[in-house]
Amino acid sequence: MLPQNNLSPRRRQLRNRRIGLLLFVVVFLSLLYYNLKLRSEIAFNGNNGLYQSGQENLSNHYTYLVLIASTATKFTRRNLIRETYFGLKDNIEPCMAYNTDTYYKFWVYGDPIPRKTAESRQYEAERMEWDDIVEVSWSDGVRFEQSSILDWADKVLTGEQGITYDYLIVQDVDSFVQLSKLKKELSDTKTTNVIWGSFAGQEADKYAFAVGSTAAKQALGLWHTTYDREGQNLLTEIYLHYRHDLENSKNTPLLLRQDGTLHQFINVAANNVAELNKENAETIIAATHVHQDDLFIYLAQWTMLEPTLVCHQHLKQASNPKRRQERIGIMTSSYIYPDNCMEPSATLSAINKRKYAEKHQHSFVPRSMEFAQQKGRKTVWGKIDAVQNVLPHYDWIFWMDMDVVIMNTERSLNDLLDKLRNEYSDGPDAFDQQVDFIASRPPRDPMLNAGVFFLRNSEWSMKFLNEVQEFTAWYNKRPAYEQGAMADVARKDENSKHAYILYPDVHTFNTFPQFYSSGDFAVHYAPDGCPSAYVLQGLDAAKKIENGEVVDTLYHGRSPKN
Repeated sequence: MLPQNNLSPRRRQLRNRRIGLLLFVVVFLSLLYYNLKLRSEIAFNGNNGLYQSGQENLSNHYTYLVLIASTATKFTRRNLIRETYFGLKDNIEPCMAYNTDTYYKFWVYGDPIPRKTAESRQYEAERMEWDDIVEVSWSDGVRFEQSSILDWADKVLTGEQGITYDYLIVQDVDSFVQLSKLKKELSDTKTTNVIWGSFAGQEADKYAFAVGSTAAKQALGLWHTTYDREGQNLLTEIYLHYRHDLENSKNTPLLLRQDGTLHQFINVAANNVAELNKENAETIIAATHVHQDDLFIYLAQWTMLEPTLVCHQHLKQASNPKRRQERIGIMTSSYIYPDNCMEPSATLSAINKRKYAEKHQHSFVPRSMEFAQQKGRKTVWGKIDAVQNVLPHYDWIFWMDMDVVIMNTERSLNDLLDKLRNEYSDGPDAFDQQVDFIASRPPRDPMLNAGVFFLRNSEWSMKFLNEVQEFTAWYNKRPAYEQGAMADVARKDENSKHAYILYPDVHTFNTFPQFYSSGDFAVHYAPDGCPSAYVLQGLDAAKKIENGEVVDTLYHGRSPKN
């Protein structure tokens, strides 16, 4: 026999309220848990616009290929585009691979910047730091036209590099495009036989357009066989060709012309900001003639532009399953001094290091800003500022001066650290617990060499860098500068167990050319004069080694004039 419910109506009402409140709390906590779980699975790093995890695109095929046509001197605008379009504020945690659905490059055309100028040094630093610039030369007869872009993508990206795409999106650097909206508009067509643009028969037609891969092949075929190569924009010609014959050809591309319904396409030069505010930001996909950076920023804010992700961060699995693979950032200087000594070799040296980093899934972080802002002390002190800025983002940084060339690319830095760990006199556990700074000291040298070194992300390392920064006696003291400060701080009694100085050592990771033997990891060219000519010789030797040749000795001596 069931017990009778003798609760009064008031008590029954209180009980029901408690049950309802309990159910609400359970539902709320469940939703909160799901939201936090989702956020942890797709942890967006707001500093640089990269996913920390997620499905990677490991192929050479991209849904969207974005090319931004630019002249070489558009430094500020390229930085704005990196930040607003792709969430890339700096290169501290760089995109080492385009492994999402989107691939982008700046297509730099026109006359090159004259060498041995401030603009040339800035441009080379940008190339080293971002690795997102491809160059075409007017001397080769290449102009910024729709046809030349399509031809370049077909011959170079697809033909030489094996990169394929569904949709090619093109704009010039003085235009603004809402990528997320344009990507959706293209994907909604569910065909790659599509062309998007203004088709106005004006030069501005090339300032913002998009084309599917199928339509691009058709366009190139007609360009090679039918159309006048010196005529108006290729895609506009195709639009005019098919406009009166849309129903009679099975291969007719879908032509999405700006008409106020599918999308809004505006010429900023013909509209002031007050007029723009009357438009619906939701409908605007492209704006041309955006020559002022302030206006570009305004458009990004007004349209609430959302960055498009171009890379996922990932870590290679550790060879030892019991040990987490430590994240290592390879650092170097991308600052070319006003004497232009390293201008001929700086970018090539950076490419040597970048290729090694890509091979072993290390990050590559060249820095110039910290060098350029030095005041009251030798410029080389920018190295310490740069390391302080970058170190918190990695487990270890591995610094290499600009005049260092990697010769042996087979061993990763993680493997090198494991070797050092296993050879440490007090054992691997002591290495993990106390070693934070690793540098080498060549025979007969009075101090360590700071051209190549490891530094662990630790409390001691931060304190060490601060002490080095405060060592004012070395600010302008020849010949060692920041190296002298690092050596003096490292040799203090309280720091000795944290500083692992390899002595005498010329083969582990910092080899001078006169000591080189086959298999050495990296060669450090540091003559009395300019090292650029020797670095170029070292890069030639590294290329020979890469091609399977054996190099036993390297040239060394006094540096010739450049």
